[in-house]
Amino acid sequence: MNTCRRRYGKRQHTRINNNIIMLTVAIILVLSITLIGRMSLVRANESVQYEKSFQTIEIESGDTLSAIAQEFAPSEADYQDYMNEVIEINSLKDGQIHAGCYLMVPVYTVVSSK
Repeated sequence: MNTCRRRYGKRQHTRINNNIIMLTVAIILVLSITLIGRMSLVRANESVQYEKSFQTIEIESGDTLSAIAQEFAPSEADYQDYMNEVIEINSLKDGQIHAGCYLMVPVYTVVSSK
C-alpha cells in the first residue's frame, strides 16, 4: 500500500511540474506577443508630419503624372495616392496631361518627425 501512494505521489508531482512548465510557456508566449505588438505600435507612432501647400507648375513636353509624383510626393509609397490627388485637384477626367498646360500640385513639407 505504501508503494502505491508513492507512485501516486510521483505522478501527482509530475503533473504539477508539467502544469508549471505549460503555464510558464504560456506566459512567455503572451509576453512575447505583447512586446512584438508594442514594438509595432511604436513604429507606427514614429510618423512624420507634413504641412501641405500648393504650387502651380507648367507641364513640359515629356512630363507624366508619374514623374511629377516622383518629384513632389512625400515618399515612394505615396506615388499612386499623390497622382490620384493631382487628378482630383485638377479635375482631370482621364489622367492625361499636356505640355503647355498648368497643374496645381500639392507640396508636402516636413513639419516634425516623432
